[in-house]
Amino acid sequence: NSPPSTVACEIIKAWNEQYEWPKLRSALARDFMIYLDEEHDDEMPTQQVAWPDWWTDGVGSAANETKVVRQTHAHVSAVTAILSMAKLKGVTLPSSILQDVEIVYDNLLFYDEHTHGASESVSDPLAQNTINQWGMKSSYAWEAAKKSHVLQEKALAYFEPTLNKSSRPTIVVFNTLNWNRSGMVNLFIQHEAIPPGVDFAIRDMDGNQVPYQKYQQREEGTYYGLWVENIPAFGYKTLQINLGSKISTQHPNATVGDNYLENEFYRLVIDTQKGVVSSIYDKNLKKELVDPNDTVSLGQFIYEELSNRHDLERLTNTTRDTVYRPLNLSRTMLDNPKIYKTEKGSIYHSIYLHGDIPKCTDERGVDIEVRMYHFKKMIELKYRIFKLPVTTPESVYVTFPFLLNNGLIEFEVQGGIVSPGKNQLAGSSSDWNTIQNFAAIKNDESQIVFVSNEIPLVQFGDINIGRYYYRLNPKTNHIYSWVLNNYWVTNFKASQKGELTWDYQLTSSGDNSNKFATQFGWGESVPLISRVLMPIEGVDQTELNKQSLLNLQSPNLLLVNASPSMDDEGIVLHIREVEGNHAILDIGKLIQESGATSIQEVNVLEEALTPLSVPLLFEHFETKFIKLNFK
Repeated sequence: NSPPSTVACEIIKAWNEQYEWPKLRSALARDFMIYLDEEHDDEMPTQQVAWPDWWTDGVGSAANETKVVRQTHAHVSAVTAILSMAKLKGVTLPSSILQDVEIVYDNLLFYDEHTHGASESVSDPLAQNTINQWGMKSSYAWEAAKKSHVLQEKALAYFEPTLNKSSRPTIVVFNTLNWNRSGMVNLFIQHEAIPPGVDFAIRDMDGNQVPYQKYQQREEGTYYGLWVENIPAFGYKTLQINLGSKISTQHPNATVGDNYLENEFYRLVIDTQKGVVSSIYDKNLKKELVDPNDTVSLGQFIYEELSNRHDLERLTNTTRDTVYRPLNLSRTMLDNPKIYKTEKGSIYHSIYLHGDIPKCTDERGVDIEVRMYHFKKMIELKYRIFKLPVTTPESVYVTFPFLLNNGLIEFEVQGGIVSPGKNQLAGSSSDWNTIQNFAAIKNDESQIVFVSNEIPLVQFGDINIGRYYYRLNPKTNHIYSWVLNNYWVTNFKASQKGELTWDYQLTSSGDNSNKFATQFGWGESVPLISRVLMPIEGVDQTELNKQSLLNLQSPNLLLVNASPSMDDEGIVLHIREVEGNHAILDIGKLIQESGATSIQEVNVLEEALTPLSVPLLFEHFETKFIKLNFK
């Protein structure tokens, strides 16, 4: 925590001027690691475990900025994939585009550093240093988001000339993940393309109708949600807007009642007295997914207050009190919960709930929308609050008391999957964790998958605050989403205020593989990016098309990221094996399909390791970086 200093350099200089041996020099961070590797490699014990960070509780002290940064991480990875697609289509990108990408990641890195404010941020939240440091810190989040969307516009502009021109308005939708994908596309369509009050239909190249729902209309255009099926792996699909046509918005297999939603996948029941989901019955698995014996139910909003945040300082540099003492706290549920609206749509049906939580929010309280999708086995919960600034210790949780006999919890972290208390370093963060893209409850027959790209902080098994387990052994399948808090005593925001919205996506399946959970989690986190292409006068009607630009062949390989290479001569693929099995990447086929002149394995710095010409083996959970050269 000290500023840069030359004192150590002056000591080294004075020593070397006085003594012939040994000569001293200032070491780089890598020198010690190289020394250990070269001199003591055989003596070093190793563990293949995760090391979850206790400091991640701080992301809940700035829930809105955390949400924006997580969305931007997913968004910029999708944008760099589109730039990579452009390279595969033969587009020459300007060299400045790499600097544009780097600016986004630099801002994300500066925000992601583990603290969110000054040392006096909690003890004196109105101090100038507190205000100034948070202003600087939060600016990185908003700058990253802004620059990422500017980068998207550039990427789409570079790619657009490779697409067919049309005399009618068209929409191009990009899937930047490495499997065929169906999902929700949110986009703004100008009134030049779809005039207000005019009937229209959107169809794909096979003539299939694309369901849509209308959200908000502005003077210049309208926001829509589209459900687009079968977008090719690492590719795109074009759609056509046909004015004057009319589509059916009815879905015969879905119903919404006064307090329930039902379709071919699930029957979901709302407890109107509590404003929670009391039951989710999976029709395929023939299983109830909500624990009926818990004191809370699914989707319950809990507001928690501590009498003294310093009670959490049991384990610090000066204190090692390992004996748990119950915290003096209170927990409040929603007041006056009620269902105030139901809605039928061509993509999903919804039930809307409202409740009050006076000290936490203003008079607008808490709004909850429960969605059940028609074309995908998925339930979504959407929350909105208008948070009041509170500097006394407070937390918000949303509860997910899942029920799966003999189920074990797993969650994705950076580069792998962790089972709490098992394949993680003992003493690392256990009371709370941050999930990367998903958590799952699994048994030998099935699994429940939980996703929130916006709110990553969770507690497993129970609300564990203040226990500081050395190893966590979750006593239930329950997941508690830790939406926000201001509990720690320094370096994090003392209060939060204003409108905050966040979502959860849930599914269940008889497929209990990591691949299924990974594809659902990444599919709900990485956006489908789209663009409306206006008609070109004088151009004949052209055929719609779809194309996959890259095929990794092995279903247990995940394309984590694709980006133009730093030398501007190719693209780099970050690939991970997810199932704990072997996978083979057919290099010859990859060269043939991509048009690459050569392929090589590189490290994370894009330094060449090995030229590749024969099939490449991925070991269990292995990560590799592959560079495709086009020059």
